[in-house]
Amino acid sequence: MPKISPDKVEEIIQAADIVDVISEYVALQPAGKSMKGLCPFHSEKTPSFSVSKERQIFNCFGCGEKGGVVQFISKYKHLDYWESLRFLADKYRITIDNDDFIQAQDTSKRYFQINDLAKQFYNLQLLNLETGKNALEYLKSRGFDELTLNNFEVGYAPKKRDALWENLSKNYHDYELVNLGLIQKRANDYSDVFNNRIMFPIKNEQGKVVGFSGRIFAKDDSGAKYVNSAQTETFKKSDVLYNLNRAIPAINQSKRIVLMEGFFDVISAYQAGVSEAVCSMGTALTLNQAQLIKKYTDNVVVCYDGDEAGIKAAYKALLLLSQVGLEVKIALMPNGMDPDDYIQKESKSGFRNILKNQLLDQYDFVYEILVSRKDLSKPIEIEKAKLALFDFLDRNASSTIREIYLKKFGVDTSVNYEDILADYHSFQIDNAKLKNIQKQKVVNSIESKPQITNKAYEKAMKQLINYFAVFEEARDIIESKIDHIRFENKRYQEFLLVLVMLYKSNRIINEVEINKEFADLTDEELLLFRPRKNAVYNEKELNDCIETLMINKYDFEAKQLFEEIRSGMYSGVELENKQRRFQELQNYKIIIRRNRNVKKTNN
Repeated sequence: MPKISPDKVEEIIQAADIVDVISEYVALQPAGKSMKGLCPFHSEKTPSFSVSKERQIFNCFGCGEKGGVVQFISKYKHLDYWESLRFLADKYRITIDNDDFIQAQDTSKRYFQINDLAKQFYNLQLLNLETGKNALEYLKSRGFDELTLNNFEVGYAPKKRDALWENLSKNYHDYELVNLGLIQKRANDYSDVFNNRIMFPIKNEQGKVVGFSGRIFAKDDSGAKYVNSAQTETFKKSDVLYNLNRAIPAINQSKRIVLMEGFFDVISAYQAGVSEAVCSMGTALTLNQAQLIKKYTDNVVVCYDGDEAGIKAAYKALLLLSQVGLEVKIALMPNGMDPDDYIQKESKSGFRNILKNQLLDQYDFVYEILVSRKDLSKPIEIEKAKLALFDFLDRNASSTIREIYLKKFGVDTSVNYEDILADYHSFQIDNAKLKNIQKQKVVNSIESKPQITNKAYEKAMKQLINYFAVFEEARDIIESKIDHIRFENKRYQEFLLVLVMLYKSNRIINEVEINKEFADLTDEELLLFRPRKNAVYNEKELNDCIETLMINKYDFEAKQLFEEIRSGMYSGVELENKQRRFQELQNYKIIIRRNRNVKKTNN
């Protein structure tokens, strides 16, 4: 999207009163000079979300989200900065003419253009040229008609080793094509990454092509079944869900997402009248993908392959989806079939009926795979099933649900319920002991780490504000790190937020503008925005400030995690994730300190 001129940005921001805007989404109540409410970006019972009409900024003291009116809309509506400005301009009926745009070189925009051209090239090969004849016949034999293939923009990468390169290199640099994972450099020339494969374009939520996945189809092809684009500036496989952009209207209508394993499953589901289907591209579901689903709905139907591998994958997905607060149901395909096979070999109406009337809730599904499918005539199988069931119920179920399934287990195994309950209580005791051991490891880890003094934090906060206010070359560096630092002093935090807001709004940063934003500055505070005597830009000093405040953020988060771990409220996968995150934070601090020591040694 073209950038809007600074004057127009200023006009939009001046018109968009932050209290007026945020009040549409958050119930705000007066609290001194500010307004307070429950934060829309994290779950809380006590309001920690503050909005200042005077300073036109918001700040959540719970989760750390902060910024001006544009940043709020960007975060709340999932829009980028320029899209948020357009939203506010529409709201306040501000017209943006062609003269209000400035053109800037945008690498991402150029990369999206290249990917789109590659998509068109592949699609043309499949549906309109002789080169794609065999691939098209294969797809038709799988039950896909040309209209559907064209709707999903499926394509074909020719056998010729440099067909795409020849097409794109006339207008784009070779390094751009390499960076996008479309072309690879050989000793003396370039060749296409994808050859003789059916091509599935991968799009982000906005419908822009971010990458590709290529599938073999020829019987004599011994290569990997699927090859995905490498991670690039536009594509990170673990952050994207195939077909989400097309499925959003159906998701909004049906209030659910049907999560599948593969491209063919999704396309078959579409042909069967199920348009809210997406897939994670054949890889294990990630936390980022689960959170992406949560952004659009609270309800998920996991519809994976019906074989043993698919059932295990569905179980793992269920645990991950539940972790982010999603309501999960499972659609089990009969006779070990995958959804595509079932639709093609059985019926479309039968598939829709399974998704409507034959869904298992998460407890029935887990009981099915942990218990019902075991040979309960063998004591060793009963013991394995019992421990697996205990572990799941302990982590995911209420007392009522536990009682229901423990009694059911007793009936199915002909074991007295009281004995099962006694074993379960022993399991809980052993689990508690294990958690105490793990907690003590965390305590020891915290106590063994050197702490930075509050005085050092305060010095770093002041210096960072001064660098941003005085040195133009420091602003991009600081702005890129702002989500990775933490200010202890909320007043200083507001100073930095206002500076960033001025910078991102293309406004001049000087003492006059600062005084417009803060009418109550003390003489000591004014010094933060003025050049220090004999001061020069020192990148090492700037990085030291940033690293100190990064450690502060990691310390703060680690202490919060420590309290959560110590509370005993978490177990199983959730506890393991918190412990893993805690160790990550400790490692981040170690790396920063180690790098500092290396720099000192080198100097």
